[in-house]
Order: sequence, then C-alpha cells, then structure tokens
Amino acid sequence: MSAEDIRIGVFVCDCGTNIAGVVDVPALVAYARGLEHVVLADEGRWSCSVDYLSKMQDLIRENEINRVVVASCTPRTHEPLFKRTTKEAGVNPYLLEFVSIREQVSWVHMKEPEIATEKAKDLVKMGVAKAALLEEGQEIRLPVKTDCLIIGGGVAGMNAALSVAEQGFNAYIVEKKPELGGILNHVCFISHDHRKAPAARVVKAKVDQVRTHPQIQVFTDTQVIQVDGYIGNYTVTLKSNGDGSEQNLEISTIIVATGMQEIEPKGQFEYGNEPRVITQLQLDHKLKNKQLGDVKNVIMVSCVNSKNETRGCCNIGCHISVKNAIAIKQLCPGARVHMLYRDMSLIKEEGTAQQQAKRLGVKFLRFPDDRYPEVRKENGDLKVKTYDLLVGKEFELPSDLVVLTTAFKGHDTVEQVKGLLKVSTSPDGFFQESHVKLGPLEFATDGISLAGCAKAPMTFKESSEAGIGAAMKASIPMQKGYIETEGIVADIDLTDCSQCGLCSQRCPYSAIKVDAEDNPDVIKALCKGCGLCAADCPNECISVVHYSDDQVFAQVEAALDDSPEKKIIAFVCHWCALGGVDMAGVSRLQYPSNARLIRVMCSARVSMKMMQRPFELGAAGVLVAGCEFPTCHYIEGNYAAEKRLKRARKKLAKAGFAPDKLWNVWCSAADGPKFANTMRHMVKDLKLE
Repeated sequence: MSAEDIRIGVFVCDCGTNIAGVVDVPALVAYARGLEHVVLADEGRWSCSVDYLSKMQDLIRENEINRVVVASCTPRTHEPLFKRTTKEAGVNPYLLEFVSIREQVSWVHMKEPEIATEKAKDLVKMGVAKAALLEEGQEIRLPVKTDCLIIGGGVAGMNAALSVAEQGFNAYIVEKKPELGGILNHVCFISHDHRKAPAARVVKAKVDQVRTHPQIQVFTDTQVIQVDGYIGNYTVTLKSNGDGSEQNLEISTIIVATGMQEIEPKGQFEYGNEPRVITQLQLDHKLKNKQLGDVKNVIMVSCVNSKNETRGCCNIGCHISVKNAIAIKQLCPGARVHMLYRDMSLIKEEGTAQQQAKRLGVKFLRFPDDRYPEVRKENGDLKVKTYDLLVGKEFELPSDLVVLTTAFKGHDTVEQVKGLLKVSTSPDGFFQESHVKLGPLEFATDGISLAGCAKAPMTFKESSEAGIGAAMKASIPMQKGYIETEGIVADIDLTDCSQCGLCSQRCPYSAIKVDAEDNPDVIKALCKGCGLCAADCPNECISVVHYSDDQVFAQVEAALDDSPEKKIIAFVCHWCALGGVDMAGVSRLQYPSNARLIRVMCSARVSMKMMQRPFELGAAGVLVAGCEFPTCHYIEGNYAAEKRLKRARKKLAKAGFAPDKLWNVWCSAADGPKFANTMRHMVKDLKLE
C-alpha cells in the first residue's frame, strides 16, 4: 500500500472525567487531525459504550479508514473489544493501534494538566506513526481433536475429568502415585458448608465415579515424559512407573492439576529432632488412623514458613488449624488446645467454625509478627513460650503435642511438567496463571489450563470448583471443533538468512523448525509472538507481526521528534510490566512525565539496536521493563532480556554513549509503586527534574 492510500482514523475517549478531567481532549483531537495520514479524529465520551462503538464503525466506513488509533485506557482490558469493532467495520483487526492515555497520562499526572496534554499528544503521534506501518495479520484456524489430558488425580483433576467427560469428550487422567485422591488420601475430615465428612468416604465416592465413567481412562503409577505439538494437536507420551512401558495419546487440550505438598519445617521449633513436634498434615494422618493417643495439651503454631519476605499468606492454614482443633476436642474432650497465631484469615463459613472451636474450649493467643513462639525440651517435657498480644504478657505452656501450621508449595513434579509444557511457575513453587484476573485458569500457552492446588493452596471446595472451571476452559476448542491462534507471530525472510539455527535453538516454544536444507520455518500455531528470535537474529531476518523493527523505530522517532533530551523511552512488556504501569495509574501514583512508553509483547523483544536508537536521537535515557523474576509470561523472556541488557551496556560504552543511562526494572502486574519509584529515581539520576 502506498503512502497515499493510508487513511488513519484517531478516536480519543473522554472516559467521562477520567481523561477529560486532566487532558485537554479537544486540543488533543485537533492535534491528531494535523498528523500525517490522519483523515479523521473524533472525541467520544465513553468510547467503549455500545452507542459509540456503533458510531465508530459508521465513521470508519464513511471515511474509508484503513488504519485505526484508539486513545483511551489500557489495552490489556479493552483492546479485544476495539479489535472486534474494527473487524466488524471491515478493517483487519491488526491494523488497530491502542494508546493508553488514562493509566499512562491523566491518572498519573493529575496535577499537571498542560504537561499531561503534551504527553498525550506525543503518545497519539507515536500511535499514528506506528499505525502507518501496520500490516494485516490473520488468525490461524486449525482443526482440533476431542480428547483431554489431565495431569494429576486429586480432587481438582477428577472433577475436571468428570466435567470434560460429561460434555461427551474423552478424558485421560495421569497420576504419578498408585492411587487417585492426591493429598486427600492423607486427610481425616473435610469441612464444607458447615458439615464435616470423612475424607476417605469423599475420595472413594469420587474415585468410583471416575473409574466407572465410560469416557474416562485412568493411568495410575504413570508419568508424562514427553509432549509434542500445539493446542488441538498434542501428542503425549506416557511411561509406567512399574514396567516402564510407554504409550502415546493424541490430545486436544491439557489440564494441569498436580496438587501441592507441605513445606517441611526442618530445623524449626524442634521439628525433626522431637517426634512430638509434627505438621498439620501429619496430625491429619494421626486423626485418620486414630493414633492421637491420650493427649492432654496440644499447641498449634500458625504461619510457619509463610507471611515472610519470600512467601505470603498460605491461604488455607487457618482453615486447616481450626478444622483439626475441633477434631481433637471432639475426639479428646478433656484435651487443652491452644492455637498460637499471627493473623487469623477466615471466610465467613470458616469464621463460624472458629466460633465452634471457641465453644469447645480451644484458646486463641495472638503473637507479634517478630516474636514467634519458642519450643524447648525440659527434663523430657515439651514447653512452648509465647507472648500474648491481647493481655500483653508472656506465657509458658506445657505440651504433649506441638502442631506446626506450615506453608505449602507445588508438587515435586512441577519442574518436570514445567519443562514439558513450557509454562511458567511462581516464586512459591506453584504454576503461574496467565493473568490473575483475565486468565486465572489458563497459561500463556494456548490449550493448557490450570486447576486446583497446582496454582495455589486451596480448600476442598475451591479445588473442586477450580477443576470444573479448568474443564470448561479446556472444552471450548473441543466444542467449537477448531481453534484460532493469535496473529502476532514471527515471520522469517530467508533472503539474508545465514542458516545459523540460532532462532530454532532460542525459541522457548520450539516453534521454529529447521528443514533438511537448514532453512528455519515458523510453526505459527506454536509461536506466541514473544519476539526473542527477532531480537537475537544476527542478520535481522525475523520480524514480528505488529511489533516489527520499523514499527518500533517509528514510535521512537515520533516520541523524540521534539525535546529528546528531556525524554525517556521505556520499552514495556505487555504482561507484568504494563500491568505494573496500569496499577500505578489505578492507584493514582504521581510520577514524572518524562517517559514515553512503547509496548512490546515481551522484554526479550527489545534488541540491542532498539536500546541504542533512542540515544542516537538524543534521548535522556532508556528503560526496559519486564516480568519480575523468576516468572515470565513467555517462560524465560526476562532472563534473555537481562543478558542482552548487559551486552547492550558494553556496546553503548564502545559507541560513546553512557551505559548508566540504560535502565531496567522487573516488576509484577501488581507492583505499581515499583514502576512509579523507578521513574522518579531515573528522572532524578538523569537530572531531568
């Protein structure tokens, strides 16, 4: 398409007063009308409303617009809506560029309306510059099979399998242990809806239901050893732990339900040295097998290995402690039970259980965050010393049994499954969902869902519901009979390819295969568009749809067209880092307005050339922002970015630029303060204040 054929429409949202209360929207619209290739600029009060979307479609058709720029709120929530709108108006959805002037401008520069308006103008100019270079992209439609694999045979896995099977699809459960049931096999009672039921009875009923279902096949004492293919077309290899035999399954979708395990508190509170110091799960085992004995004094210590610098609340410890305290009092009414806790985190139903525990005589003593109870042996007796915040006094309590409420981590198969499926894990040793709100039951990898305690510690009820939810997600492509993959993928131009094979070696999804003549080819159904291959390609043969070098450089040049010495170019990954930017906006955290953000799918997409180009144009600094370690939406994209940043600083120094002006920040989607503080520190260090 020639330059004369490019017709860009710019649609600026007031967002009520969210944007218009700070940004001079009429001035911004007037500015947009004067930009090259722009044939229409329009102001909408609520651009995401049904009425305005309909008007937007009419304007696109009437003005023969073939490129669209939307300046409104975050693309993370609203971009799909506007893609669908442009598509219905006859414009390829990949010819849409989204500009965030709410989270990145009005909400974070509320006291500086003039500066905010100028920044908004820059962002719109950058969006228009990129839009002029956009090319059509296409989702890829592929047929799918009708079989689902569930890894893990606990309650979440069994519920997932039943839900899949009841929809008419085949479900295969693979369980590493000889029996189904998972952690429930070690639990005495399940507390649910104010009722208590023996866990063994619940497990048996569920197992019988699974094993008798005609469309469920169970593989116990078996592991997954290899996974090939992509959503709708996986080939999975299973291996028996018994005879070592292997077999292949043709699978459409996969559900990960590998469960969790207690973190053994070795070396803490005499655990491991004293048999009378046990964990809650070990107590459950004693209760189940009626091995508690004639205990007279039971002390429970909460928040072991949780709520510290490395791990947050364990989510279910309080629930388990209260449940087991009640069980002890019912089994041994004369026993004295003290629960020593930092915080008590209980939902309404569990709060009712706590009241029941108090009526039975369980005593609750709260200790300070920095003053954990001490366990010691004296003349063969166990004693626990604790400080009670309520009465402001220290107590020493005798004990026959000390029960530690310790945190949980993912099952010991997590690392193996992570490698097979190429998915991410969290710092807590659990699997990492795609997005806590937008994708809570799925991974970034299409066709793989996440269920139950593989994601985080959950109660029986929560895990059961998560299994059903994951099954619903996994069943969608099987119900449709096809899948449409994202059009943001890598594309290789073989003209200048040296056949080095680096792209194939580096791809985290094995989406690039090398043929018999050493030519690389992208399997678009596997490609996630992270751009790592494009950034690493020594001959610059690889482009990424919607994030090509030319498109990124056009944004850089547009941003630095005026007063570059005052501006910072920030390359921000679409997932966690942009989430942090959005959170800073939502929290109204005010920070300097110097940064001009350029969205990329992954920090690994930012090549050394991209880092250097802003400095060549006079930029004050460059920031690369990606996912917080050790997690990454694209498995290890942030690790690749970090290594490249080190090389880039050396290259910048050789080229005569100051390497300390190249910054980076790794933040979570919830870490708005971290991003805001980074901007403040960067502006200060670069003397831009």
